[in-house]
Amino acid sequence: MPCSAAGAPPNPERRRCLAGLAALALAAPALAASRPLRVVALEYNLIEMLLTLGLAPIGAADLKGYRRWVGIGGERLASAASVGSRQQPSLEAIVALRPDLIVGVDFRHAPLLPLLQRIAPTRLMASQHRGDGLANMRVDFLQLAGWCGRQAEADRALARLDGELAGARRALAARAGRRLGVLQGLAGSPTCWAFAANSLPGGIVGALGMRNAWPQDDATQGIVAVGVETLLNERADLAVIADPRADFTQGALWSRVPALAERRAARLPPDSWTFGGPESAARLAGRLSQALLKL
Repeated sequence: MPCSAAGAPPNPERRRCLAGLAALALAAPALAASRPLRVVALEYNLIEMLLTLGLAPIGAADLKGYRRWVGIGGERLASAASVGSRQQPSLEAIVALRPDLIVGVDFRHAPLLPLLQRIAPTRLMASQHRGDGLANMRVDFLQLAGWCGRQAEADRALARLDGELAGARRALAARAGRRLGVLQGLAGSPTCWAFAANSLPGGIVGALGMRNAWPQDDATQGIVAVGVETLLNERADLAVIADPRADFTQGALWSRVPALAERRAARLPPDSWTFGGPESAARLAGRLSQALLKL
């Protein structure tokens, strides 16, 4: 029965009808928001950040690689579908998932943007930043939270990160001001990556109260390629990310690098992911702190 017409005398039934319509109007946004956003993530850092925001992607690129190299929240990806590789995601697999949103990174996915946009609204995160790498990660994370309507979750995650960084900085107070370089080996390459100030590790070094050995803030993706010959003249302490099965520091020349020869080189596990979000940053800061305290 419809609500009584305008001008009709008020009656209890009409009041109940109007109250019900008002309740439905108020409930509609909540009901819409109660369904989790269906997101497909095409890069490791976006997978991690979504999980930190409490939003497991329905599809993700290179799930096997994510579990191996990043690992954070991997158990929450049990129902996520594989959508191919990060560089060449499967458009057919993405279409089948009927996502509400697709998120990727500009340096990989800009050429695919017109095709991805035909499937669902697509947002690409910038991959090149100047300045402090840790601060840039915060901006990226908040941007993703804005795309997904998860601002409160982002604020809580960043507060947890700040607490972890503060604790690690206090633990390393005796090393304040020392120069530290973070290196990562490359399989089959005579060079390694040194993380500049605009990388996540570079930003973490500063947040822990030390000075980054590679202070440039405009390196491509925050990376400087260096060889052992360069490091023979480098006096900074080092933190080395290397697979123990193929440790790039085992060559004869490497033993003459000052930090290695003088036992001022900390060792970090190979899954110390250096391109991630708040949880990767907190894990890396904790591992750096623990390893440096053992020197």
